[in-house]
Amino acid sequence: MRHSRFISSTPLTAGLLTGLLFAILVVPLNADDSDSCYDVSKEVTLSGTVSSVLYKPATGMIWGSHRMVETVSGRLATSLGRFGWEGKGALSVTPGQQIELTGVMKTLRDKEVFVVRRVRANGKTFTLRNEPGIEVSPVARERAAKKGVTL
Repeated sequence: MRHSRFISSTPLTAGLLTGLLFAILVVPLNADDSDSCYDVSKEVTLSGTVSSVLYKPATGMIWGSHRMVETVSGRLATSLGRFGWEGKGALSVTPGQQIELTGVMKTLRDKEVFVVRRVRANGKTFTLRNEPGIEVSPVARERAAKKGVTL
């Protein structure tokens, strides 16, 4: 009977890949860009009418769900993030609908975009990001709702 001198490296490989994936998800790709941070002190609230809905970003846009909103100042590209309209109790916003957005105007990938932290529509307020600007997942929203916590 032959015994192999090599020990299976599957657990080691899985651990290394998990660590790499964690590092990729935690460290933003534009970490060296000081303007990339979400600054809650620069938040503004805007009202407007949804003119179009983009569930996947167009070429050159940041990842996630986007809405084009007509405001009194003109057309505004808004970024709702990856989890913008997912999960239990998520808001549904359609073209022609009035909404109120709270967020910060940023220049990302050489394009102006309004990074949305909170949306008010249909008489409900929906939190997309926390105060540091980190996206709130559908699971986190559901847990907070069960505990009676407002995000």
